[in-house]
Amino acid sequence: MLFEYSFSSRLVIWGALFLYIFVAESELSAKEFEREALLNTGWWNNGVTNNTSDHCKWVGIVCNSAGTIIGINLFNRKIKGELRELNFSCFPNLESLSLGSNGLSANIPSEISTLSKLRYLDRDQNNLTGTIPPEIVWSHWI
Repeated sequence: MLFEYSFSSRLVIWGALFLYIFVAESELSAKEFEREALLNTGWWNNGVTNNTSDHCKWVGIVCNSAGTIIGINLFNRKIKGELRELNFSCFPNLESLSLGSNGLSANIPSEISTLSKLRYLDRDQNNLTGTIPPEIVWSHWI
């Protein structure tokens, strides 16, 4: 009986350890996806500086206590390019996106509607065309 208890206890401990490692790894992966998505825009090499590998400390980035991005504020940072350069699906917790007074151009991509937690969007004074997808307007502000 003692052997069975010890074996099952070890099994539970190993299972808990595996679960802890898996959860920690998946959290790390989400943070790395966010960081890579920011770098892939080119905006942090084009008018926005950062002196650390921790993207939560970058200019214009706001993170929650878990270390995931909830805000991007690049108002008047002289960034250029297209809004579609930002992979919206990498930011499931994004609540605020401020990109006003920059040199962004092209259409507002429909993928912006994947930002299910977005509550604030500033895209004024850019060269963006088109409209905000109806999905984002109806689901977030009404």
